[in-house]
Amino acid sequence: MINQVRRLLGIETKSSSPIKALSIDWVLPGKLAVGRLPQPGDSTALLKANIKFVLTLCAEQEGALPKDITDNFQCLRLVLPDRFYTNEMTVEELAGAVTVVRENLEKSMPTYVHCLAGIERSPTVCIAYLCKYEKMELWEAANWLKQVHPNSLPHPAALRAIREFIAPVQEDSRDTEGRQ
Repeated sequence: MINQVRRLLGIETKSSSPIKALSIDWVLPGKLAVGRLPQPGDSTALLKANIKFVLTLCAEQEGALPKDITDNFQCLRLVLPDRFYTNEMTVEELAGAVTVVRENLEKSMPTYVHCLAGIERSPTVCIAYLCKYEKMELWEAANWLKQVHPNSLPHPAALRAIREFIAPVQEDSRDTEGRQ
């Protein structure tokens, strides 16, 4: 009733949940950042952070990148499933996303990895990258992500994909240690 009266009087009501400014959480300072789907106008924050590449992990139907993002950055969409998909993330899908991150970082292109909310898929890719290329243990990488990006909450299926993805790395390091 109050809202109807406000509308009749032309009084605007403020949205109870405005979109917050884009938070760019650095996984590797100046190199790899994680977060949510950018909204129109978020290119300013990404430009200030010197981001050059935007890796999108959600489907177009979940959220399209705004024009100011596609105009100002190199962008790639690799759709990874989250807990709401009927299929689970595979190690091959995860490996593809991690490879894109590695290739961009090797080219000195600071990269922003995001999914819809920045909770499952983008933290998963960053954790896998840290394990494989920064030689962190899974628990260590997951804890680091939670520290720098508190919204991180990878799905158990994604953690299984990470374990499978990093298994050859861990086995290789054990083999090397055993030969010494």
